Amino acid sequence: MDTDTKKPAGKKKILIIIIVIIAALALLLSGIWLLIDSGQPDAVSGTHSHSAPLPVLGAAVNARDGYVQVAESDTYKLWYYEPQFSIRLENKKTGAVLESTVSDEKDDGRNNASWTGYMKSGIVINAIIGTLNTYQVDMNTVPNEITTHSIDGGIYAEISFKGNYQFDIGVEVKLEGDELSVRIPDESIKEHKEGTYISTVSVLPFFGYTYLDEQDGYMLVPDGNGALIYLDDKEGRYTTGFSGLIYGIDDGMTNRAAVSTLWERYETVTASNNVLAPVFGMAHLDDKQAYLGIVESGDERCSIEVVPNGVMVDYNRCFARFLLRDVFVQPLNQSNSGTVPAVEQDRLHSDLTVRYCLLSEDEADYSGMADAYRGYLFDHNVFTDRDLRYRTRVDLLGSEREEFLMGTTAVTMTTAGQARDILGELRTLGVKNVLTVYKGWQNGGLYDLPITSFSADGVVGGNGAIESLIRDEAKEGSLIYLYDDALSVNATTHSTTYNVMKMVNKRTFKKEVRGQVYDTFYYLMPGRTASNLARFSDALAGRDIGNIALSGITGTLFSYSSKGSYYSRTDTMDIYTDAVSAADENEKCSLVLETPNAFLWKYADALLDMPLSSSDYLYLDREIPFLSMVLKGMIPTYSEYVNFEANKTDYFLRMVESGMYPSFYIAAEDSSKLIYTNSSSLYSLEYTSYRDTIAEYDSKLRAIADTVGGAVITDHEILANGLVRVTYSSGVRIYINYTESALEADGLNVDALSYTVKAGE
Repeated sequence: MDTDTKKPAGKKKILIIIIVIIAALALLLSGIWLLIDSGQPDAVSGTHSHSAPLPVLGAAVNARDGYVQVAESDTYKLWYYEPQFSIRLENKKTGAVLESTVSDEKDDGRNNASWTGYMKSGIVINAIIGTLNTYQVDMNTVPNEITTHSIDGGIYAEISFKGNYQFDIGVEVKLEGDELSVRIPDESIKEHKEGTYISTVSVLPFFGYTYLDEQDGYMLVPDGNGALIYLDDKEGRYTTGFSGLIYGIDDGMTNRAAVSTLWERYETVTASNNVLAPVFGMAHLDDKQAYLGIVESGDERCSIEVVPNGVMVDYNRCFARFLLRDVFVQPLNQSNSGTVPAVEQDRLHSDLTVRYCLLSEDEADYSGMADAYRGYLFDHNVFTDRDLRYRTRVDLLGSEREEFLMGTTAVTMTTAGQARDILGELRTLGVKNVLTVYKGWQNGGLYDLPITSFSADGVVGGNGAIESLIRDEAKEGSLIYLYDDALSVNATTHSTTYNVMKMVNKRTFKKEVRGQVYDTFYYLMPGRTASNLARFSDALAGRDIGNIALSGITGTLFSYSSKGSYYSRTDTMDIYTDAVSAADENEKCSLVLETPNAFLWKYADALLDMPLSSSDYLYLDREIPFLSMVLKGMIPTYSEYVNFEANKTDYFLRMVESGMYPSFYIAAEDSSKLIYTNSSSLYSLEYTSYRDTIAEYDSKLRAIADTVGGAVITDHEILANGLVRVTYSSGVRIYINYTESALEADGLNVDALSYTVKAGE
């Protein structure tokens, strides 16, 4: 018999078993926190190589399903699986988990290799090779090496992608109490291969995912004031989800088409809302587990992705996707008759950071998300010492222009004297302490841009009349702000030499509006905007009338080129921030901002034209006043104009629900005078038509504001019978009935299309 095939004797067998056990125990004790997958083949074709172990963090083995525990707080345990750069958060009290990659148990096996790799990777990169931006780089399908280090509260991973890509990226994950921070330091991002670039980085793209309708809950969409996508089975109805670049599209990369119009005069398509705040969220209502994601850095070039099941795969997911570099269209000649694709010269240089506020139990809903974001803004000193008193906003149009012979002639709508009469009459009707934005006050009318000094149009009364109006109304408790579009320049009225923004492709950006008089506007270079704003604010402060209603730059952010150099949205954001901050720091200036992006909120005394609804995308299941829930009690916010809303009853109830203050845009003269101006779409402005409505809104909404006081919204609920119940920190509750039948809740009867206020006990 061949001795090599003999079975060992009994004692020898026992000895071998003992040796194996001792070896296993030695390995176990010396590598408690060793990541146990070393050199394991990836799910498809990539390979994973672990370069260095995590140091020992504890005295007991703590690993399961390939995950090792790397941090712990009072509420959560943080688990980590290196091969997929995957994390798992476990609530210590409830046992509920949030995972960042699709587990084998929840993989339905219906997806191709590319989607499987995407679903099972905590970091997903889109790469550009040449000028093609179509390549997916993930932890499963692309060869990579990863070295993971232990740090206080978590881990720092150095990921090196090999093969065709040769990218390096470092990711820090830290558990900080009830918050999880994920940060990619700018200096850790390396592109080693010429002609191969990182385009986007998706951070934890499946964090908190759910499969079809396995979980009751929703995802928070930062569209307009806010909206929800429910986690029910969408049955494949949608081919796309929400994708919104924070702070709006980049006009330096893509020239906008002219707006759609009827008879070349009236806009027929309403633009979608910008993403004003860098937030998103996921709530698992069955597990009472949720999170709010806040993009802390890199937000100026980051999109929020909120995707329901059925869009490519049957999983609900929401995440932040950072845009580092993009492909744009480069014209070959001045006539733009030929184009070629080109890649941006440089990538975004910023840390990429997402902070997840972890919510559980009663806080695990969108009310908890709003409270978390409000707390975050408060902790970062965004809102301090704001005057929260109620004011109805009554804006006035001063003058416009229409064509006349070889030039234009003034169309006077509201003089300073008429403004004084209107505001005086409103006071007799009980409408006191109003906030007014005076538009078209400047010499040359509403669209004579840019504004660089205090020079009032003679047709509305000139400098003296405007100054005395502002001062006299201030004595009555009313505030008048002079409107300033600090972004736009009108080439018909002002020189554009060296002052206008050029896109990344070195072509001058044009904004076509198809107006009756002026049809093309340009954007000022950010530096020019800053100098203009400084001159204007100094001029007003010197006259003790430093109230400015700032527009344009408040909701626009772009990349641009100048003298052969490229400037990013980060550069533009920094210049705008410094310019607005400088104006705000002037003790004699007060700023209100029109539909501002979140990074400018701290410089505003009030926020104007804030959306009350969403963009009404088909995949949105429910609109909620999320931003209003965050901002109420922190800073006054004003709606868009009531005049132009078709369903005024619904719009009024939305203001009641959100705590937002109303806005009216009026003029002393009849709107028909505007028919041949760029304001021809303003079909209903006459003060006499809105006098009683202004008084009615003021009376009702002022009464609610007096009852609520400076309280914040702590809860917003949609009751089973359809009533909306809003609860304030003072105990005040407001019930809003949008239906055509009377409804009852908490012993109160709420009439159809009405509301009821219950004072706090």
